[in-house]
Amino acid sequence: MVIDKRNIGLRCTTGKALCLWVLFILAISAAHGQTEQNQATRVADAMKKVKQGKFGLVDVEEIARAGAVQAIPELKEQFARSPDSNTKAKIASALVRLGDGDPIYWDLLVKQARVAVESDAPFPGSFDSHGKAVRQQLSPGFIQWAQAHHLVPDAAAETMMYELPLDLMFLASTGDPRAIELLRQGMSSDNYLIQAIAAKGLAKIQDKASIPIIIAACQKAPADASPAIAEALIFFDDPQAQAAADVYLPRDYANALRESRKIRGNDAFLH
Repeated sequence: MVIDKRNIGLRCTTGKALCLWVLFILAISAAHGQTEQNQATRVADAMKKVKQGKFGLVDVEEIARAGAVQAIPELKEQFARSPDSNTKAKIASALVRLGDGDPIYWDLLVKQARVAVESDAPFPGSFDSHGKAVRQQLSPGFIQWAQAHHLVPDAAAETMMYELPLDLMFLASTGDPRAIELLRQGMSSDNYLIQAIAAKGLAKIQDKASIPIIIAACQKAPADASPAIAEALIFFDDPQAQAAADVYLPRDYANALRESRKIRGNDAFLH
């Protein structure tokens, strides 16, 4: 089974890395939402698809979010069968969330996330002197880094803006406290998407000791990058975090995130 990028909202036919950069900019002010459907029906449908081997990552997420432990045997079977690394990681993440203690799943998530947070690549996108994102343009520093590593800049940018953040998200979405150290390391990444996902993972764990680290990252990031990081602050039950979120997020968007959290909890931002 091959990952379908449509499952996470990515539709690019040409210039993939630059398209992802545009989507990142647009995501800063995008509202979260989903079509409501009876949860029991959704979960039953997802379990049926997994059992048949005709499932997507959204189906695995549905099972994990519902805490459907009865699906563990089928998920483990599909993990063993799947040749796709993203599918295996998503299933591993779900199994950890469902309480399966086999270390093979946790170890896979940590291995992939460590590669993401330890990357020394600069952020691919460009910002002007006011911290505003420059669309359709890779930064000179990133191009130089890619060439020094004998990589095609556009392809390397896709890795940094899609593949590595996704690898970290599989770990962050578990909400497992064992990930705190690695997620904090991610807050020091030069990749603002890595920082944003690490921050949200720390928020899901409710690691309040990391709030100052997240706020510091928002302060250092360019103006158009800091909101993506600051989203995580909304999901902390802490007045300092909430106050800082109002500094870096547009008021309407901050309120929309708060409403989303009321409905969907801390799963509102990590799928």
